[in-house]
Amino acid sequence: MSRKTPSESHHGFADVIGVVLLAAALLLVVAQLSFDRCDIAANCNPPNKNLHNWIGPFGAYLGWWLFLGFGVAAYVLPLLLAAFGIGYLFDFLGYLRERTRSSALWAAALLLALTGLVHILDLNSLAGYARERMGASSAGGFLGWVSFQYGFRLLGTVGAVIVYSTLGLVSLLCLTNFRLGEWLRQLVTREPSLEELPPEEAAL
Repeated sequence: MSRKTPSESHHGFADVIGVVLLAAALLLVVAQLSFDRCDIAANCNPPNKNLHNWIGPFGAYLGWWLFLGFGVAAYVLPLLLAAFGIGYLFDFLGYLRERTRSSALWAAALLLALTGLVHILDLNSLAGYARERMGASSAGGFLGWVSFQYGFRLLGTVGAVIVYSTLGLVSLLCLTNFRLGEWLRQLVTREPSLEELPPEEAAL
């Protein structure tokens, strides 16, 4: 019986992590999509007699805690978990696995940017329905409220939107490994194909 090489063992462990992350993403998205704030006694009196959440009490409280912490941006968490899970299982998005620590930091930065932007929307009465549906004090969650109140507010609303948006864009570029500069340069400097040229120029 042959022994597994260290690389095979490592790859097998990565597969397990990938499956767990994908399962967690699925569990979380189902809990969020079936979330009803009246499943929680602290939000409604009386609460729902029959839980609406498909994951039961665990799903109801998990969804609520995440909404309290991240607001609407909590819906991005399953996408991030799924992306990391795919990165552990396949070569596609494999750079997330190879740069786990930096990728996790950029994922956290993306959440910070999104929570801050949604909190600003809420301050301008543009996200009140989302806040009420989640049973949270801010549509941007606690993270959005703290980051704006004790940091980004010094930039003013417009300045905070610019910085939050820049941070979110940079985070997305790092997480997707998208070469924005190369794409823009190719878009600007690319030569037109023969089909795009006028007939008289194409004939030359």
